[in-house]
Parts: sequence; structure tokens; C-alpha cells
Amino acid sequence: MSEFAEITPRQVDLIRRSFDSIWPVRGKLAALFYLRFFELAPDARPLFPKEMERQNLKLMDMIAAIVGAIENKELFRSILVHTGRDHARFGAKPQHFVAFGEALIWGLEQQFGAAFSPEHKDAWIRLYDAVKRNMIEGAAGR
Repeated sequence: MSEFAEITPRQVDLIRRSFDSIWPVRGKLAALFYLRFFELAPDARPLFPKEMERQNLKLMDMIAAIVGAIENKELFRSILVHTGRDHARFGAKPQHFVAFGEALIWGLEQQFGAAFSPEHKDAWIRLYDAVKRNMIEGAAGR
């Protein structure tokens, strides 16, 4: 699974430490994320409930699971392929996965401000690229 070859141990550490520091304000990050996501992919809005509080928690729990599984390739892939299949059943399209990544990185930048260094950004982009590839494969039934 070559997607992990691009994520260095240093990047894994940066991702984990930054995620741990954001956990106490995860609700704020989730709200920022969805605000941006729906701007980037307005056609995705009907796929979500009107009241987003529970969805915000689900998002952050999923990110926690991904970050927790980042070094377990089989678990990482299994989580994401399954999630991609579920999202496809709900109506998600490949372009939604792209917008999702853009919104996530934007939300992290907003939340961390200047502390979100180029090194942090690169680590999260590399992680999300692996997430996106696996979710799109799952959504396509592979």
C-alpha cells in the first residue's frame, strides 16, 4: 500500500500531536469544516441532516479513528474503504471527497493559525490524499 510510503514518521508525529491539541475544541473545527465544505460542494448539503451537532461529532470521531490507525495499513484501508462504500450509498461523489480534503485543510489552518506550519500542512495533505484514494476506491466498490 504505497499511500503510506509518502507519510514519514515525522509527519505521523506532527499529525498526531496537532490532532491531540485540537481535540478539546473539536466541535469548533467540525463546524468550520462543514461551513467551508458546503461552500465548496453545495450539492452535498442535502446529503446531511439540518441539525449538524451529531454529524460534527461523527466527523471528529472518524478523524480520530483515521489518525489512530495511520500506522496500521490494513486497519487504515479497511476503515476508509468501508466508509467510502457507506458514503457512496448516501450519495457522495468523488468530487465531494476532494472538497472534503480542501475544507479539512482550510479548517485546520483556521483553527491553528500561524501554528499550522507548512510542515503541518504538508503532513495533513499527505494523510488526506491517502484517505481520499481509499474512500474513492471504496465508493467505486473496489
